[in-house]
Amino acid sequence: MTVPAVLPPIEVPQLSGGRERARALVDGLADRMGGATIVVDFRRMVAGTPSFADELVTRVLVDGGAALLRAEHVSREFGQYLLEAARDHGVAERLQTA
Repeated sequence: MTVPAVLPPIEVPQLSGGRERARALVDGLADRMGGATIVVDFRRMVAGTPSFADELVTRVLVDGGAALLRAEHVSREFGQYLLEAARDHGVAERLQTA
């Protein structure tokens, strides 16, 4: 039995707005995301946008094929952005917030 990979956490910067910023965060992981758990640490984030959330969900769960996107230390507001994006893309069951 193969255990899915859990990649090292990605730390989100204080100001995280726009699709370009989300792409830059996960660019180096494209070939390792398939079937993996991607942990994103939002502890430092002060402000984030719905477009950042949507692009993160798209890159990790939709295009990247990750088994799970685990958002840690995420604010209630940004957690909602992530959930809305995941629902829009039909991948809400693969999003976990804490």
